[in-house]
Amino acid sequence: MINQRITKLRQLMKEKGIDLYIIPTSDFHQSEYVGSYFEARHYMSGFSGSAGTLIVRQEEAYLWTDGRYFIQAEKELAGSCIQLMKMRTPGVPTIKEYVEKYPEATIGFDGRVMPYNQCLFTNTIQANEDLVDLIWQERPELSHEEVYLYDTKYCGASRKEKLEIIREEMKDAKYHLVTTLDDIAWIFNIRGNDVLCNPVALAYALIEKEKAYLYLRKEAVSQEVIDELLKDQIKVKDYFDIYEDVKNINGKVLLDTKSVNYTLVNSINIDNVIDQTNPSQLLKSIKNDTEIKATKDAHLHDGIAVTKFMYWLKTNIGKIEMDELSISNKLLEFRKQQPNFKDISFTTICAYRENAALMHYHPTEKQYSKVEASHLLLIDSGGQYLTGTTDITRTFVLGEMTLEERKDFTIALKAMFRLQNAHFIEGVTTGANLDILARGVIYDYDLDYRCGTGHGVGHFLNVHEGPNGLRPKSLYGHEACIVPGMITTDEPGVYVEGSHGIRHENELLCVKHIENEYGTFLKFEPITYVPFDIAGLDLDYLSNHEIASINEYQQYAFDHIKDALTQEEKDWYLNNLFIK
Repeated sequence: MINQRITKLRQLMKEKGIDLYIIPTSDFHQSEYVGSYFEARHYMSGFSGSAGTLIVRQEEAYLWTDGRYFIQAEKELAGSCIQLMKMRTPGVPTIKEYVEKYPEATIGFDGRVMPYNQCLFTNTIQANEDLVDLIWQERPELSHEEVYLYDTKYCGASRKEKLEIIREEMKDAKYHLVTTLDDIAWIFNIRGNDVLCNPVALAYALIEKEKAYLYLRKEAVSQEVIDELLKDQIKVKDYFDIYEDVKNINGKVLLDTKSVNYTLVNSINIDNVIDQTNPSQLLKSIKNDTEIKATKDAHLHDGIAVTKFMYWLKTNIGKIEMDELSISNKLLEFRKQQPNFKDISFTTICAYRENAALMHYHPTEKQYSKVEASHLLLIDSGGQYLTGTTDITRTFVLGEMTLEERKDFTIALKAMFRLQNAHFIEGVTTGANLDILARGVIYDYDLDYRCGTGHGVGHFLNVHEGPNGLRPKSLYGHEACIVPGMITTDEPGVYVEGSHGIRHENELLCVKHIENEYGTFLKFEPITYVPFDIAGLDLDYLSNHEIASINEYQQYAFDHIKDALTQEEKDWYLNNLFIK
């Protein structure tokens, strides 16, 4: 089936004079996760991971993806004509390097799904047609779920206040073009359901000094919402009108070519473009007092749900039949019992034994494994609450373990706590600086993990948010300092193909610690309130200080959620979740 689709694409390429066609994993807004309409790369390659780029020529086809998906991609591409390109590994060219090998080739792509800064090829470009659309006969409809207003009691600032700050940041620009969905949702205090697990609406925004235009699917927005936005000089227009309106821009326009698509930027006089990161990226990453209070409430209820689930899992494993899918559904049941729960924040990763070595594996109705009372189960999950977004990973011990599993379980937790307990100086410490605190512990055992250590988290928004992140190199084009109000995950791990995968994760709020002659020191406050399953620890790898730190956290989590636990749950917690 995949090879037939590639053959049809090659026929279309030949008809249209295209030598090399690029199919990214993206929508018109460069979203990390995309709606079903935009799953063109998945449809054409069979690879279902959330990140990857397919390039097709008449002679060959390649798929680039990162280390999170190497194992998964190899399995899903097996039997197809597509070869895997393992990004950032020796001997593997980047996409840019590969394209540069063919300077005479005519390059084709849908200009709406490629960011402008990735399209600066010297080649002839054909970007005005989506060839996959001509092949995909049963393509899903473009989403147009209801758009609704987000109450300031949860977010602490009105859209009018946010627009005032944005306009100050625009400086000499007459316009600010915003296409990233989470930025638009944050600026205008709207939410939607057009991307699975992300409460955003398909939208564009054009902000001027006195007024603003919000481009939405007309089927998705009520007159009540339109009228409310108009009170703040925000006019709602049809979603696709933006493509004509940008052609009439006359004056400087602030936009980010890393996120605005090729077609839009190519419609503007490039001399008028001020290419900068959207001001809202940093603004929304620094949570205000209302958002922090609300987010802690979300984590409190999420902590109750996950701890009750943990009790159920640990006391029922081996007594009733379980599999990865039924366990995922059981965790969802516990979350649904909590107030303000709206949805999960990403597809739940519930991975038993060797499945956990595939970092972003998740069970489906067609593919899942039975779970036995032995070895390890990794669950990475989260909730979307009206009050905030959560993301938590726990690796559960279900029975007998190998010595290697026990060692890896311990050093991964050791790494997580090393970062969680960090103190660092304000104004100079970036995510890249902090990444080594966790990764360095893993390095000590000649191991590594092919992903970042942590990412920013949105406020009832995308579970992955920049510019704060913890990784050796920034994803966001610049190194952001970690500052008070930022919420970042801490999730180092160890992954052994064919055997096991282990990850431990808390969300951390950056807060001020002390001021002295060296400057202002910051630290992290954990806002995840769920105990770790200490049954997997090998105490020979831990110092007395590390053991005390783990016990202190277990007590910290218990103190937050104990009032919502039954007596049986409390007794189990106190008897089983502290290192004696």
